[in-house]
Amino acid sequence: AQQQRRRARAPPPLATATMGAAPRLALGALLASLAAAASEGDVRLAGGNTDAGRVEVYREGRWGWICADGANDEWQRSWGKPVAEVVCRQLGLRAAVGTMRMANGKADDVLAVVGASCNGTEASFSGCQLSLARGDAPRSACLEDATQPAAAAVRCTNFVPEEQPAVEVDETQAPLSAVIRDPYLRIACKDDPLLPRKGAEAEMPTFSCAVVQEPQQRGEAAESCAAVGAGGCGAEGGPPEGAIDAFVFQEAMREDLAAVRRRAAEAAAAGGYATPPGLRRSAVGLELENSTLDATELARVRRDYLSPLGRIILDLDASVTGLTGQKAGGKSAPAEAAAERVYEQLQGAGVAWLGDLGLPEEVHEEAAAALGDKVLGGQLAASSQALPSLERWLRGNSTLQAAIVAYFGGHAVLHGYKVVHLPATLSAKSFISAHWHHDRAGRRLKLFVLLNDVDPEEGHPTQVAEGSHRLTYYWQEEFQQSRYSDDYVRKSFRTSRLAGKRGSGYLFDTNTIHRGTPEGSQGRNVIVIEYHQAAKCGLVAKLGLNLPCPSGDQRPLNWYLGSGADA
Repeated sequence: AQQQRRRARAPPPLATATMGAAPRLALGALLASLAAAASEGDVRLAGGNTDAGRVEVYREGRWGWICADGANDEWQRSWGKPVAEVVCRQLGLRAAVGTMRMANGKADDVLAVVGASCNGTEASFSGCQLSLARGDAPRSACLEDATQPAAAAVRCTNFVPEEQPAVEVDETQAPLSAVIRDPYLRIACKDDPLLPRKGAEAEMPTFSCAVVQEPQQRGEAAESCAAVGAGGCGAEGGPPEGAIDAFVFQEAMREDLAAVRRRAAEAAAAGGYATPPGLRRSAVGLELENSTLDATELARVRRDYLSPLGRIILDLDASVTGLTGQKAGGKSAPAEAAAERVYEQLQGAGVAWLGDLGLPEEVHEEAAAALGDKVLGGQLAASSQALPSLERWLRGNSTLQAAIVAYFGGHAVLHGYKVVHLPATLSAKSFISAHWHHDRAGRRLKLFVLLNDVDPEEGHPTQVAEGSHRLTYYWQEEFQQSRYSDDYVRKSFRTSRLAGKRGSGYLFDTNTIHRGTPEGSQGRNVIVIEYHQAAKCGLVAKLGLNLPCPSGDQRPLNWYLGSGADA
């Protein structure tokens, strides 16, 4: 049945932004913390971002965290989405996305082992039942230097599916939910959506997708096993030897790496084919963009190498990677020269340094007011307060919009923005983005606007591994699968530090391997603005995936950027 159209404000006709200068933002970095004292039963998120992180509870005069020890099925039963619904509601966010495990806190601060029991309707987390373990000797999994992440965490959001572009899915061949468990099913979307009629500027487009059944192909021998050599078919499949050195949490990754190798080898042997010679493998993923694989080989690789979420993200990003859509036909690059330069930087490196953005001074003033005393608490902080001057600037920057729309294959959504404060003192324990990582969201763009001068050494700049945005990662499910060692990243990629003057900015694909620099003596204030391919987050919501699409605690805008409406 025809779904109800999603309605959201659309940007007016595009224009050129005005250039301008701005003085330094007063951060009050030397003032004492003014943070309010915590109360019994308060909750906070730590070790991650302000919308996703380790759940900490204030109990009997101190903050403590919950150790989600046990096998996946055990802790997931006791730390499921109802828990996230209660925590996110208590934090003032609109909805829960899901739960996960993250890096541990201090062992002395463990409040509970295994998890909590909530039905999802409790007014606060204090109404849930904890498996208390304070005073007991902590389990080895709950130690700060444990080899596997065990901290119970949640992901929250300010977005609801009804605010995204509508997606209609043809489920004639199979139900949409089946793509998660069946590797022979994939999601395919038409290149162009049904656009709203002119004069209905508040309406979103509607995208048409379908669940497609791939041929089974078993027993169709592309190459005989004997031709592969003594190792048999698929013996060289999967991540290369030594791949374990790429990961921070190596003990947790040994079985994951072995499982990919087994799956690739067994599938190839059963099907009677060898690893495709054009397949480019790395320790952490595959480079399928611009590959020489034919459609049959690509289907095999998708099925045999990628996890369920890895397969789905490959499908959802097909128009961005050029597997389908305008990019596949070579029609994506914008006509405007300045927009084409930004687009080519994104395509080549996954990051574009934009220089002075020409922001009006009002943007800086509004951002400073939005953060207020949050910069004084010595903690990572964010604000989703409205910045009217920023919104006017975003509507008026035709160069930026054209580059972003082209990068996403013709259709994008500007989801929203937030103002973020990083304190002067950071560590990998308190700020888990200090590890090299990708965002487990596939291809998406974030625009960073610097609100103070960011020194490349002392200002905690973002660092990116150039060209890593082209990777299709083997896994997208777990925290430890996306955290990489410094040695691996620097040996495998050219890295750059994104530092510059107040009022400058950069745009990058968060599928790149990147990090926030923990070393440094200066705080950093930025505005972060987020974009996705227009159909993607609607499909993520339909599938119920625990992915940050879009990220949670932004100020929602949900502006569709793309072709004009139908006449």
